Amino acid sequence: MDNNCSISDDWKYKGMKVVFMENRFLRIGILVDKGSDIFEFRYKPKDLDPLLRLSKGIRNPLREQTHVPNANGKFEEYYYGGWQETLPNASGLHYKGTLLGQHGEVALVPWKYAITKNSKEKIQLKVWIRLSTLPLLLEKTFTLKKDEIRLSIKEKLTNEGGSSLDIMWGQHIAFGLPFLKDGVKIETNALKFKADPGMEPPRRFLPGKEFLWPYGENSKGVSINASDIQDLTGEVYRDLCYIEGYPKEAFYRLNNAKRNLSFELRWNGDLFKCLWLWEERYASKGFPWWGDCYTLALEPWTSSGIKASDEAVSNGEWLGIKPGEIISTELSAGFTEI
Repeated sequence: MDNNCSISDDWKYKGMKVVFMENRFLRIGILVDKGSDIFEFRYKPKDLDPLLRLSKGIRNPLREQTHVPNANGKFEEYYYGGWQETLPNASGLHYKGTLLGQHGEVALVPWKYAITKNSKEKIQLKVWIRLSTLPLLLEKTFTLKKDEIRLSIKEKLTNEGGSSLDIMWGQHIAFGLPFLKDGVKIETNALKFKADPGMEPPRRFLPGKEFLWPYGENSKGVSINASDIQDLTGEVYRDLCYIEGYPKEAFYRLNNAKRNLSFELRWNGDLFKCLWLWEERYASKGFPWWGDCYTLALEPWTSSGIKASDEAVSNGEWLGIKPGEIISTELSAGFTEI
């Protein structure tokens, strides 16, 4: 086995440029022509990728156009799983004269890229995009070092316009089978959580009531440990919760005792203040899942989505970025054998 780092942009998938970053532990696949998605995050010693991959597969939004316009955006139509960058919003809305579709635009379009470091000891990939809707420049650098079991991601967001902007910024990370088959446990350093009131039953938690993490209640008042995610034979439901109260050094671990493996994410809890916990366990029979989605997503966002977008903006709950302002942050993701 080659223990050195390697990086290659010699690949395309359905006409979209792909970059692979590898060391002896990790194989990271980045779809630079579609949002700079991380579509593969494989732990090579166990040949296991924990990310969700829906059966409909990855489609190229620039080649496989839908025939019916969707005012709410195209995110769900082209969603296949994986890890997306989401900017400048969550729910669709009209904002300062433009229409923003669900989860913004950056996950659906090509980014520019450059391999900035290529040695046996360390590799780096820089990707960047200027949004078409808002005057924002987002730059992101992936770094992988020899013998490390985690990927570093540095991000820089710049307001290049002359107006102050209100935005939502998130990391849309979803996990799937076979990693979730035998159940997992969430470990995170948050204080509280609340279930979104907009999800339809069957659901897991009583909406609208704030709970101390990790214990909540169902609609019958029965206590439930939100950190324990049942195995594949468990209940059929869907739910969306907002986990909050993070310190600056925020983290979660998704522990799989059966496979003796933990996926860990670390981020700045002062910026990405809210972790969205989304579960879909074959409960939704209509668009967009059609009874064929089994996932647990743990997504750091700059705010919750519990209020309507226009109300949240007017209340100052979204992240503000002034003209010329630069926001820099860093995340890291990797594995630990447990």
